[in-house]
Amino acid sequence: MYPAQKPDPDLLDVLNDRQFDADRASRLPLQFQADGRNASLARLIAGGRVMHLGFADHGPLIASKRAQGTWLHDQVMAHSAACIGVDINAEAVALAQSLGVPNLHCLDVFAPEFAELATRFAPTHVLLPDVLEHLHEPVAFVRRLAQVMPQVPLVVSVPNGLSLRNVWNSLAQVERINTDHLCWYSPFTVAKVLSRGGFTPELWWSSQIAPAASPKGRVLSALAAWRPLWADNILVLSRPA
Repeated sequence: MYPAQKPDPDLLDVLNDRQFDADRASRLPLQFQADGRNASLARLIAGGRVMHLGFADHGPLIASKRAQGTWLHDQVMAHSAACIGVDINAEAVALAQSLGVPNLHCLDVFAPEFAELATRFAPTHVLLPDVLEHLHEPVAFVRRLAQVMPQVPLVVSVPNGLSLRNVWNSLAQVERINTDHLCWYSPFTVAKVLSRGGFTPELWWSSQIAPAASPKGRVLSALAAWRPLWADNILVLSRPA
């Protein structure tokens, strides 16, 4: 189902703190996905029973994204055998429900009700797209998922701090940032967070958020295809350790 990738042979020792290197040259085997983040994530969970965490994305944008066909949760529902959405934002959950989106839950993953929901639904995949960078305690959050669903693979995406877009902006002395984000991730640091949280990262990809629609976007996409570490987004498939 997934393409074979070969990271450094000692990667797990580094991720699990059995080795230390203060200046490691990390070369994780990213594969660039030209069709964008949403299509890549939908492909990874296709046919599964999917628990989509943080499904709302940004509440005020749900209606417009649905109208444009770019709301990720719609694509997850279309590609999965069964899907539930979980989000802590009560206002966004209520808005999505008012738009007719089914099987949504306003829950904190640390609440007992979340574990009960996971047991009832029995997911085959947990999807966590562009959520880690918003969290105050990402390792604790990931560890909770491993404890509640100890056999279920986790599919994660995060914005890439090493993207060429960020490099370009830095040349103008500018950081362009979602103001709700608490950090930037790299392929290694997201793998480290997953490992600290009780997961073993297995496969890595990179992508742009969406297929290129402008001359600048096409140039950036072509360069990211040439150097996948320059893409806007990092995707990781991991399994509970």
